[in-house]
Amino acid sequence: MKIYISGLYSGTNPQPGIGIARSLRQAYPQAELIGVEYSNRCSGIHWQDFDEITLHRPWDELNLDAHAREIKRVLDSGALWVSSIDLEIMWFASLFPEGHPNLLTPPLSALNQVGKPAIPAHEYLPVKIPTFVTTELSDWDLHAFCREHDWKVWLKGPYYEAVKVHGWGGFQDMRGILSSAWATDKLFLQSHVSGYEESISLSAYQGELLDCIRMRKRDLTELSKTWAGDVSEVEEEMLVPLREMIRQINWTGGAELEMVRDADNQLWLLEVNPRFPAWIHGSTITGRNIPAALIEGATGVRAQKSIATGEEFTRVVLEIPVRGEYPLSPLPEPFGGAIGHSLKHPSGLLQFANRLHKLDFDNGQVSNGNGNKSKNQPTIIPETFVDDLAAMDFSEMQTPASLFLKTTAADYFARAATLSKELSTDEIEVINAYSFKTNPDDRLVKLAHDSGFFAEAISLLEVKKALAAGFKPEQIILNGPAKWWRRETLSDASFYTIFCDSIEELNRVIAEVESGELKTEFLGIRIRTPNIRSRFGIAIDTPETFETLLEAVKRIPKQCKFGVHFHMASANVGVGNWWHLFESILRWCGSIEALSGRLIEILDVGGGWFPEDLGKNSGEKFRKAIELIPEFLPNVKRIFSEPGKALAQPSMAVAMQILEIRGQNDGWQEVVVDGSIAELPMYFFYPHRILCQDGKNGGWKSLDRGKTQLLGRLCMEHDIVASNVELPETAEVGDILVFCDAGAYDRSMSYVFGRG
Repeated sequence: MKIYISGLYSGTNPQPGIGIARSLRQAYPQAELIGVEYSNRCSGIHWQDFDEITLHRPWDELNLDAHAREIKRVLDSGALWVSSIDLEIMWFASLFPEGHPNLLTPPLSALNQVGKPAIPAHEYLPVKIPTFVTTELSDWDLHAFCREHDWKVWLKGPYYEAVKVHGWGGFQDMRGILSSAWATDKLFLQSHVSGYEESISLSAYQGELLDCIRMRKRDLTELSKTWAGDVSEVEEEMLVPLREMIRQINWTGGAELEMVRDADNQLWLLEVNPRFPAWIHGSTITGRNIPAALIEGATGVRAQKSIATGEEFTRVVLEIPVRGEYPLSPLPEPFGGAIGHSLKHPSGLLQFANRLHKLDFDNGQVSNGNGNKSKNQPTIIPETFVDDLAAMDFSEMQTPASLFLKTTAADYFARAATLSKELSTDEIEVINAYSFKTNPDDRLVKLAHDSGFFAEAISLLEVKKALAAGFKPEQIILNGPAKWWRRETLSDASFYTIFCDSIEELNRVIAEVESGELKTEFLGIRIRTPNIRSRFGIAIDTPETFETLLEAVKRIPKQCKFGVHFHMASANVGVGNWWHLFESILRWCGSIEALSGRLIEILDVGGGWFPEDLGKNSGEKFRKAIELIPEFLPNVKRIFSEPGKALAQPSMAVAMQILEIRGQNDGWQEVVVDGSIAELPMYFFYPHRILCQDGKNGGWKSLDRGKTQLLGRLCMEHDIVASNVELPETAEVGDILVFCDAGAYDRSMSYVFGRG
């Protein structure tokens, strides 16, 4: 018996070739095992269980036609081939769409049924698929997906590679790395599922399930790869549908179903690997030789019975001698050391993937019934944006220019005012407070005042501006860590409420209230969010600090009522996380009230809301939140909401003019505009919808995803105001681009640079 085993990489993210060889050597000690590799840098070529090594050129140099002929000759001669390389298995499926009796890998139709992330064949099993989107969607939609899933998402490559996303900047960086590595924008974002990781490894031949086991991961590497696990039988409720799935899709070869079991015992299928897992010999250790079952099923030759030596397995690092005919490679040229794609193995697989793009693989782009959002839809542009832009004369405009979208701003403020009235009850009044720091533009301040908002300030200079704009002292909320900066500018002010950012500040303010130096109706505290890092507010997660806080609260003068402020940007932590934090804060507030003896009568909740999140079902969510408050804080009479970012962000835009359109290089194009990150400093933190004007009808439309970078005017490497956009074919120098969603911190934090 002659068995070819390809995929011998044995680094920190190993292929299963070595494990397969170890298992088959036990089952068929007289078989001739031939290791196949495409790089002499793969240490697995030195493993002693191989009788022979066949070393080919790397995939990017390999003559695929000649290699295909050689493989067919090997298979026709009666030898078996077990592949451990996903991309090689896909290539085999293109060479042998219906399979080959001696090729122990799945046919093309079966591969298409397990393509990630949709995995159509999952419908046979009692599992769910995590929600996903393709990164071919607009950045606006991708950012919304991340917020919706609390930034607990994974960026996945088209064949393998998964990276956990940490914020918008991190996503952009990793998307660039993976897109460049795989030469495609067709990556995927998939929501994270919390739970315990487990797998099912199986072998099958021509639609017959031969053997399978279940493995729970007990220890992981830094790349989340299995280092130790325990092995058990597959439960009957999974085994029966699994056998049917294998029959229906006519599977041949090994496979691994990677899953997560959540707290409700629901299994989520993350992906189906069309090969044995790297830990496969761990199953053989427990007496279940899955690779041997595949050989036995394909040939009818009985394997030697495996003797179980334990129910659990773990890995160790071994040093082995180098084969004399394959000495180690010469030392490479030294270099600075870059951080990039993991290069799972040094055999040119990335380049091979690029060659495979020409093949017609489905890759799971079908509906999955579990929230698939992979269909590309245009970015929605509010009608008020278009109406406001239509009223502007861009022919005389000096760019870059800040644009005030009057109708849009008025509409958002009116909606917020209406919502607060609708949410108010006989017991609790809901009031909006406009945060001046978000954007102190006089037009927005006037809208806030005329809409019945309170003014939320973080400095006495902002208080002074609020008073000048018509806000009364009883409408002023003073917040922030350095609110007493420039105290001399407003030494005799009185306030509706003061929220202290530390216990030290609370003690100072108490003393000044008692001496008559400060006047405030409410004196409260800002609570630091538990379990999420923040530099603001008073920490409450240690007994010592909590006890010190309670003692200070007890000393608040009786003439001052007591309130609590909580703020966390939902756009950063995710919408679901924000509501979980809100309920957590209610519980903490209940404890503070009970242990201090001071009644909490106002609650100020800042959200850092993204405009879409505040508008999407916000009324219902806030209504449920208000209904929840009396359960924990029955004495609260007023709730202050701070929707400043959600209102200001869409109220302004930045107009930029195209200065230069450069030639294309490898499909990519660079376009220089007269705007920059000086006018758009929040570019790194969230996407902006970009509009261009149609040269024929004058209408405005959003830019789709493409291969154009918009370079700012500044002589700074990171001054790139947009990536992966597509300009109209008719675009020319002098055209105007409008960057929307720039009315919050983009405007208030913009700066003068490069203007002389």
